[in-house]
Amino acid sequence: MKKIVYLLFITLVVFSCMPDEIPPIGEKTNYKPMLAGTWQLSKFEQIDAEAESKNFPEFATRKDLTNVFPGHPYSDFTITFKADGTFTSAKGNSYMQFMASGNWALDDEQYPSAIVLTSGSTSQKIALGSLADVIVGKVQFKEERKQPDTGKVKIKYVYSLTKK
Repeated sequence: MKKIVYLLFITLVVFSCMPDEIPPIGEKTNYKPMLAGTWQLSKFEQIDAEAESKNFPEFATRKDLTNVFPGHPYSDFTITFKADGTFTSAKGNSYMQFMASGNWALDDEQYPSAIVLTSGSTSQKIALGSLADVIVGKVQFKEERKQPDTGKVKIKYVYSLTKK
């Protein structure tokens, strides 16, 4: 009887230690069609990069600027990315500084980290937040302002948009 118990125990240990088969990941997600559509700005935040680097509390590093200017809410801003690679933006009463129209493309089709807007010879590169949110109709654009003399990041901006 003891031999059977030992044999069952050893068999259980051996088979429980075998690695599981890793399932296939599947096809790579194509985010470009998911970005096509109209996006409305829902939140505009300013981050003090120096305070953030020193681990100051959030109230001392982040400021919500969405409705800071009376009569000029940043939530008025919309941008429409069309499937044909063109875009239009409408700033409404906000003080947004995006191009009004032109062409758009991802900086890398397989692993995008930014959207590049172009109009004639002018271009604007907008860093993207997590692309996982695009699937649920949300996206973040990120921008950094650097000091001209040192090149050190001084202020960061985060634009949170939702798909209409």
